[in-house]
Parts: sequence; C-alpha cells; structure tokens
Amino acid sequence: MNTVTTNRRRLRRSFVLGAAFAALSTSFLATAASAQARPVTVHLTKQPLGRALEALARQSGTDILFTPAAVAGMTAPALNGTMLPHAAVERLIAGTRLTVRRDPNGALLVAATVAPPQTVATASRPDDTGPAETADVVVTGYASSLTTALAQKRKATNVIDVVKAEDIGKFPAQNIAEALQRVPGVSIVRDRGEGVFVRIRGLGANFQVVTLNDRSVAVNENVRDSGQSGRQFRFDTLPSELMSAVEVIKSPRASLDEGGIGGIVNLRTFRPLDLKKPVLALSATASSPRLAGAVDPRLSGMASWASPDGKFGALIAGVYDERTTRQDRITGVGWADGKIDTDGNGSLDSATILIPTAIRPTLERENRDRIGINGAVQWKPDDRFELNVDGLWSRLNVAYDELTYSAADGSNLPRGIVPGSAVIENGVLTGATTTASTTQIGRETSVLQYKNWLVGTNAKWQAGGWTIAADGSIGQAYSNTPEPIYRTRLLGTVGATTFDFGKAGDRLPNVTLLNADLSNPALLPGRRIEYRVNDSKDRERAAKLDVTRDLTGVVSALHAGVKYQKRTRAYDRRDINFTSGITGKYFDASYFVPFPVDDFLDGAKGDLPTSWAIPDPAKFLAAATGKEALLAAPLARGDLRNSYAIGEEIVAGYGMADFAFPLGGVAVRGDIGVRYARTRQTSSGYADDGKVALPVTYDKTYDNFLPSLNLVAEVSPDLQMRFAASKVITRPSLADLAPRLTINSSPTVLTAVGGNPELKPFEAWQYDATAEWYFAPGSALVGGAFYKAITTFVFQQTRDFVLDGQTYRLTAPKNGGDAYVAGIEIAYQQLFKMLPAPFDGLGAQANYTHTKTGGTYALATGGTFRDALVDVAKDSFNLTAFYEKDRIGARVSYSWRGNVLRDVGGAGLAANNDSAFGSLDFDMSYKVTPNVTFVVQGINMAGGVQWQYVRDNQFAGYTDYGRTLTAGVRAKF
Repeated sequence: MNTVTTNRRRLRRSFVLGAAFAALSTSFLATAASAQARPVTVHLTKQPLGRALEALARQSGTDILFTPAAVAGMTAPALNGTMLPHAAVERLIAGTRLTVRRDPNGALLVAATVAPPQTVATASRPDDTGPAETADVVVTGYASSLTTALAQKRKATNVIDVVKAEDIGKFPAQNIAEALQRVPGVSIVRDRGEGVFVRIRGLGANFQVVTLNDRSVAVNENVRDSGQSGRQFRFDTLPSELMSAVEVIKSPRASLDEGGIGGIVNLRTFRPLDLKKPVLALSATASSPRLAGAVDPRLSGMASWASPDGKFGALIAGVYDERTTRQDRITGVGWADGKIDTDGNGSLDSATILIPTAIRPTLERENRDRIGINGAVQWKPDDRFELNVDGLWSRLNVAYDELTYSAADGSNLPRGIVPGSAVIENGVLTGATTTASTTQIGRETSVLQYKNWLVGTNAKWQAGGWTIAADGSIGQAYSNTPEPIYRTRLLGTVGATTFDFGKAGDRLPNVTLLNADLSNPALLPGRRIEYRVNDSKDRERAAKLDVTRDLTGVVSALHAGVKYQKRTRAYDRRDINFTSGITGKYFDASYFVPFPVDDFLDGAKGDLPTSWAIPDPAKFLAAATGKEALLAAPLARGDLRNSYAIGEEIVAGYGMADFAFPLGGVAVRGDIGVRYARTRQTSSGYADDGKVALPVTYDKTYDNFLPSLNLVAEVSPDLQMRFAASKVITRPSLADLAPRLTINSSPTVLTAVGGNPELKPFEAWQYDATAEWYFAPGSALVGGAFYKAITTFVFQQTRDFVLDGQTYRLTAPKNGGDAYVAGIEIAYQQLFKMLPAPFDGLGAQANYTHTKTGGTYALATGGTFRDALVDVAKDSFNLTAFYEKDRIGARVSYSWRGNVLRDVGGAGLAANNDSAFGSLDFDMSYKVTPNVTFVVQGINMAGGVQWQYVRDNQFAGYTDYGRTLTAGVRAKF
C-alpha cells in the first residue's frame, strides 16, 4: 500500500509541476508574442452590431475595420467588463459568420468567414469617409467549419471542443459518434463496424451525458442479449445529417446538466433563422461493404425557409439509409484457472494454470434500415423575444442472423487430455488433444427495433438587461423485438479434438475435430429452441427556467435557474425453451441450409472449421411441439427476475456569475457557481428465494452540491490559458440499479448477471489546465492536463452464487473505494494559407491523449487490491490531413485508441480486454458546379481488425467487419 501511495503522490506532483511548467512556458510565449496588449473596460448595451463596434472602437482607442454590408441586420449582445479589445470583438460577433484578426498595424479587421477563396475584403474605419483596402484571409468549406468551431472553443469560458455541420456532413460518418472520433480525447466503441458509443478522455460511455439542444434525452437499451447498456446513448440510432453541430464539454458550468464525469456531448439540430435564408440541400449516396458484398442506399434532404424580414422560419430534414453488415468473429472465448491431468493417471498433476474452456467462431449478418426526421419552427418578432419549437424522430430496424458453433469447450477437462499432448507455456495451457469434446451448433435470428422521439419548446425574452428563458421537453426511446429472438441449438459429443492457441494479434486458434465433420447434418442431435421477447421503454420529461441579469463591473452577469427532470425505465423480458420434439432428435438434411459464404475468416491466420451445418429456423420451429401451451403460460420465475422498472426524479437548481477583470496586464474572465441536485430513485423488480420470485421495491434519495470554477487568462490576442475545477457525478447505470438476476444459457459454463439497487453515484473532483496558442487564422496549438479524483466508483465483481442447486459465476456491480484518472491532451490544427498556390489549400489536424488510472477494488473473500480502471483506453490519437482548392476536396484521417481493460486484478476472467485498434478513413470530392458535388468515401481502408485478450495477451476474441466504400452526389441550393 505504501508503494501505491507513493506512486499517487508522484503522479499528483508531476501533474502540478507540468501545469506550472506549462504556465511558465505560456507566459514566456505571451511576452514574446505581444508586449503591448492591454485590457480595457467596456460598457455596451444591446444594439446593432455596427454601432456596437463603433462604440467599442471609441471606448478602447482601437481601430476596428469592417464593411457595413458584413454586419447588416446583426445585433450585438450587451457587453460589460474588463477585457482585451480583441476578446471584446469576439464576444460581440459570437454566433455569427464573422471573424476578427489583428492587422500588423494594430487594427482589428472584422470580416465574413465564408466567401469565395482568396477574396480581398474591403474595410472602412468607423471615423473615415473613404474605404481603406486590406487583404484578408478567407476560408470556405471544411476549413471554414474548423475555423468556426475553433472560434467557439476560444470564446467559451469552460473547456469544450466543437464539430460543425460542414465536418459532420462531409466526412465519412455513418453517425455522430464517427464524426466525433477526431475530437481531442474522444474515441469510439464500434459494433458491426459502426460507431455506437463515445469515450471522452479514456472514460467509458457510461461516464458521458448526451443532450439534444441542451435537453435531456431518453436512451435506447440493448435488446439483443442480456448485456445491457444502461444510460449509454446509442449513436447508431441518430443519422449525422440531422445535426448542425456537436459540442463536447469537458469542464462543466453550473448551468449545465450534472451526471457526466467524462463530459457532456450536446447535439444541436438545424434551425431555420440560423441559416438566415432559404436552403434546399439534397444528398444521394450508395455504399458497398466489402465483406457483406452489398450495395446500400442513403438519401438525405433538408428544406429551410425564412421570411424576408427574418422574423419567422420553418425547417424540415430527413434521412433514409440502408446498411448491410457482416462480421467474421471468434467470440465466447473462455479461460479458467485450474489444474489438469497431464499423464492420464487420474490425478491433477500440473500446477495451477490458465486453461481455455471454449471458443465460438461466429458469422454475424445484419440488414439495417434507418429513418430520421427533424423539424423546427422559429418565431422572432423583435430583438427581445424568440420562440422555438422543434422535434426529432428516428427509427432503426435491424434484421439479425447469427451462425455459430462452439469448440475446445473444456467440458471434460481437467482429466480428459490425451497423455503427453498438453503444451504448457508460462503457466498457460496453449494446446492439447482432448479425448472427447462437446460441440454446440447454433443459429440466432431476430428483428430488433429502436425508436426515438423528442419534442421540445423554448422561449427567451430579453429587456432592460434581463434575460428569461424557459424550456420544456418530452422524449422516449423504445427498444423491442417485433419478431421474437429464436436460437436454434444442436448439441452433442464430437470425439477427440486438438487445439492450439496463439497470442492475440498473431493468429487465430488452431482447432481440429479428429473424428467429426461439422458440415454433416446428422452429426449432432437437437438441443432446444430458445425463444425471447424483449422490450425497453425509456421516457424522459424535463422543464427548466433560467434567468440572467447583465451587470457592469467585474461581475458581468448573474445566472440562476431550476430544472425538473423525470425518467422512467421499464425493461421486460420473457424466455422460453422449446424442447419437445427437438431434444435428442436427429434431423435429416432437409432441415439444414448451405453455409452462406465461402470466405469466412479468410483475413486471419489460423486453422479451424470455417463452415458447418446451418439449421433452418422455420423448419426446426415447426418440428417443436407444445409451443402454444408454453406461450400461453404465466411468466416464469426467470422472466420476472429478468424484468425491472426504474424511476428517477431529479430536482436541480444553480447560481452562477460571469466575471471579467484585469490582472497585471492580463485580461481574466470566467464563471463561478454551484449546482444542487436532489435525486429520488425507485428500483422495482423481483427477488428469488429459491422457490418463487417475489416483487421488491427499493427507494433511495441522495443530494449533491456541485461547485464549479472556470478561468480564462487572455495573456495576448493569440494566447490564452484556462483553469477549471469542479465537483461532478455520474449516476449508476439503470441496469445496474435494477434488482434483477439473469441466468445465461451456456451448456457448460454457468454464469449469471445481477443488479444492485443500493449503488451510490460516482463522485469526483476534477481539474483542468490548458494553454491555447492561436498562432494563425483557423490554426491553434493546444496543450492541457486533467485530473479526476473519483470516490464510490462502481465496478463489476464476479463471485460464486448458488440457485436451484447449481453454482453460477455471478457478475454484479459493487461500489469500490477511491480512484483517479489523470492525463494530458495535445491538439494541433493549421490551415497552410501562407503557402504558394496550389499548396495553400492544405491543412492538418492532430491530437493525442494519454490517460493514467488507478482504483481500489474489493475482493469477494475480503480485503482490497489496486488496479487500473476498466473500460479506459490509456492512449488515443487522431491524425487528419486535408486539401481544399477550387473544385477539389480531399481528406484522410486515422483514428487510433490503445488497449482497453475490461477485467481487473488480472485474474477475473469474466470479461475480455480489447486490444489497440485504428481505422483509416478518407473523403474525396469534386465540385461539378457551385451547387453540385460528387463524393467518394472509404471507411477502415487499412482493413483494421479488433482483437481481444486476457491476462498475458492470451487470445480471447477476434472481429473483422471489413472495409466500406461510398460514392454519391450532394446538391445545395
């Protein structure tokens, strides 16, 4: 324990020294960059932007150049406080298509960010009668979106990153998660080759909060199997074309929703008055996944209208796409600690070693179709009042077909090994010949459906320095099985089997059935047909009121607000096993279909059966007898144990102040506040006493006070530093809070999953320190460090559990001790506009995140141990190079994340760890006319595959979803 304490002290000392070094380095750079920048005191009322810029020029004594046409029709907000003139202009033009830069003679130049390339902007001094021509750097397209996003990051008081619509719509992105993977510190979790969940700064998806237009959203649940997602938002349900921007918020303000230790992902949809003029955008593409060998359409469109006076607007956007997927996998790999009989004399003569217990080669195929619709209406009769009503609806259908068999199942170990055949390397049984093995062939078919909708309205009123905003919303996420899940199983012995396991990343296991052919329909008798219906309904209702008072002086604004949020989750599941007419019966070839592909697992080294007998589900179901009686029977004990309901009511309030003041020639701004949240939680389900499932309900109420501070020091016009400190929480997964017990269906390894309604929320103090150097238009170098000290964190613990006379390995959540997450983050972005044509269209993005974690875990036998946190990637990076010039656009991106730990202590083998993985994507476009663009895209072009491992890099899983190419056309009018 002393070693652990010393290491943590060293880590904290390194963090503090690193922040101090960054501060000293930044101060030195600031002095070199600008010795003359000085903050000024600004007092401006809300007024037309042109007049506000003129008044600022008079108050600051700084020349501010702009054209009247550039600011026509724009309104500047009230602005009070002490700040640099450059920062004051940025705050006045925030949310517009304008940017500001400093001319070598000291003047501030305000110009539009979107204009024809290499345009010379004409600016006029407010106090001059004639024009003064000044060359300006103007960017368009993808570069423009990066520049706008960077400006939003720069203006914020807290630590955020932004992805704008140009980025989301034009890069290979099947959904928002894939668009976010290039944000510093963000990596994604893929399923069937598509991004599903988002990790921020290494922390798993359960540590993130996802909002839509600042509103709480309902969450779809996993209804494919017993592994549930809880609060994790499924990004595959939401098409990227419906979004105008995404904000990744890494340090909170008191006004933001609590619940994300990792961060907040806020999705923003398009609104008509923001587009300022009528827009019609259309897109049609076709994609071809290499493994699936299909061609899938994707259609999207948006129509937006705004009245000529800019007071009323309406918008509708829609997306329809189909996606065919195929995954070649080896899953269900099991390992156990034990002893074996190496010489066949009946005694266990080996030391305790790691023994493989099963593998499951699996071919997974899906047909998906997805629809998304977004609508919005805006009314803004004057500068004082605004009303918005918007809604989003999406539906994802998934037709699933899984073909699998099990081998090397270890059912007759530890004594069923041919004498002398065992190969033991470094305490691991890597190979042997078993005297007899059991094999199961299975096929799972199902139709899964995920529906989402969210409707909300908000109104904002401004007058006399007061702003009052109200928002109300209701949403639902429904996940179900419109066609039941059927698993057709055959099970029997196949005689002697030889296996040879390699290392993860090197090759697949070699498996040979010495006396059996898996393609023989008569090889195995029927076991059963498993039937399951499953649904989850998550409902979210929320209402909030925010009040802001603009002030003059050091405190520039005061904010206060309240929010009421109610969530209900109902999860219901029913399982039935049809055995009559199936169990022990052999079926002829008419009950089977040919194996559908001839290149299964072709991309990997290894020798094992790659085709087998495939049962026809309809014919086997017809052969089963007594189905009607079973379907009409009341819910069984297991069905009740699997089902639950969670209710959660949250009442929150906050107070916050914005401030700005000079400090030794440096303009300091930021916010300070506190948020209070009271959570009332009700968990309902069934407890099993070994004879009957009895209804139970658990109530729990807890309070959280969450202070936050964000500081920005504008050392020079191009250099600023940030510091943030806050207390944050993450509420436990809804599935983890359920009083449930799920028993698996494996024939040989008995496992179970449970919940714990007594779980406490994760709590953490977190700190951020960053230095940001905006060294050129649209360019920046950002470095930062972060530290999160977590208490009462939740982890999955595995122990033995006895039910109905059977011993299961039960995995259930438990609160642990303290933990920490610390790391560094570096981001670089540059537009190479200084290069001679045609190279001035080049640009680059790069970021890297390193995360170190540790936590205290409780042993089932008593005591504690230390290990890294689960579901955390230690390292991740993203590299993007792009070129935009005239009609041509091209982008190449590589996203990588390191190993992800999923079992702690090195001996808990209930979960497999993910090996490092990277994806190479590209986008190429050619503008045929100013309105029409052809595009070609590629995803995972390097053919990256996902490996899993346990302990000393022993093989535990393999997934290959192949490459995807897309081609199409986009038009915008």
